[in-house]
Amino acid sequence: MIDSQQFGQPAVLRRQLLVAIGAMPIAALASSARASRYPARPVRIVVGFAPGGTADAFARLLAEFATKQLRTAVIVENKAGAAAIVGAEHVAKSSADGYTLLLTFADAMVGNPALYRQLPYKPASDFVPVGLLAQGPLVVSIGKSVPASNLREFVAHARKASISWGSWGAGSHGHLLCEAMNKAYQLTMQHVPYKGEAPTVQGLLGGEIQIAAGSIGVMAPHLKSGALKALGTNGVQPSLTLPQVPTLAEQGASGEAFTKLGWVGLVAPANTPADIVAQWGTLVRDFLALESTRTRFLAYGFEPSFLDSTALRKRMEDDARVWARLIAEAGVRLD
Repeated sequence: MIDSQQFGQPAVLRRQLLVAIGAMPIAALASSARASRYPARPVRIVVGFAPGGTADAFARLLAEFATKQLRTAVIVENKAGAAAIVGAEHVAKSSADGYTLLLTFADAMVGNPALYRQLPYKPASDFVPVGLLAQGPLVVSIGKSVPASNLREFVAHARKASISWGSWGAGSHGHLLCEAMNKAYQLTMQHVPYKGEAPTVQGLLGGEIQIAAGSIGVMAPHLKSGALKALGTNGVQPSLTLPQVPTLAEQGASGEAFTKLGWVGLVAPANTPADIVAQWGTLVRDFLALESTRTRFLAYGFEPSFLDSTALRKRMEDDARVWARLIAEAGVRLD
């Protein structure tokens, strides 16, 4: 004889179990559905500098690759000004839907918080890291009329002349190098901020400034033509792109300001769905794996160097502490 309870309470439990099983994958299904639809419209990669510089070039290379992979237009939008603050603020306040990203130098993420009391965004809470693209040194260059061919000769000249140092923005890595040089050698060079690397180089070529720090790719054509002269690169080892140019450290400049490398990374507004962040992280990794990407990046003096979202967040946290100390030591404050 069959106990009727076998078809009583257990039947209720079976119904509850079926309901639970049906409900469990809803979040996963929603994520999967979103991923299958993304992107449903063009994606913007914002660059906080004027066209023609390194960040702009890298963004356009990535956008071209991503357009093919996503089969949707990925466009670059330049929002230059205020040491990349204009572009970073715009992205920080954009919808966290994966359709607005920021390709940026380290400055905007790890330097600006120590330079501005009223910074309109907080890197740690307003952005989610997507991936590191590359890292590399800057090259410090002078106009061909400046009577120096190395760091020692330039310092001797700067002590008796009025010198203006240009960079791609107030508070940039290039600006920090200027202040570090002033402090290390008791100089009084005046910093002149531009809205990007390309305008900085034009100012140097035109004689508006006598010295500037910039990425190798932007400076190299003018170094090769003889229109500019290289004083040295930052970093511990000579650049793979300009191996004949000694580092500033090799020439006697001591301190982390002269050895810390810059980097280029991709970030998104905070709360961007994790699956979209992961999708872009994979795109960046695959983009960097191409030999053509490595060749183009090295031409700009940057070496492809991928870090995923978690590793880039740690890099940002570590670098923020270092930059805060260096900026304090240099005595720089911009508000």
